[in-house]
Amino acid sequence: MLLKTNIVLGLLFFTLFLGGCAGSTPPVQDLKTAKMALVNAQEAAESAEAKSYYESAEKYLKEAQKMMQEKSYEEARYLAQKATADARLAKIKATNALLQKKVDALDLELKKLKQDFVTIDDAKKGE
Repeated sequence: MLLKTNIVLGLLFFTLFLGGCAGSTPPVQDLKTAKMALVNAQEAAESAEAKSYYESAEKYLKEAQKMMQEKSYEEARYLAQKATADARLAKIKATNALLQKKVDALDLELKKLKQDFVTIDDAKKGE
């Protein structure tokens, strides 16, 4: 009877041990996603509006890689997700800044065209 109890307890412990290990798997995909997000946002590093987010994403990714080596998988996963979020935000900020510059240039061009139209209209009225 004692042998059966020990076997059951041993199997129970082994099952719990495996279950605990399964919950903390290496976040390989999260790190890959973060790296790709940084690659996609690389031009954001040159944008003043987005540079701090890009640098933050780089910092989080480096820290996530460090945690991965230390087998702190949950922390690595969390940091990789933060890196991804910051890299995507940097990309959005850089894109937004570029689009705003284009809008400003178009607005200036529109004002010039309106002024030219008024000048032409005034010239026609004077004839």
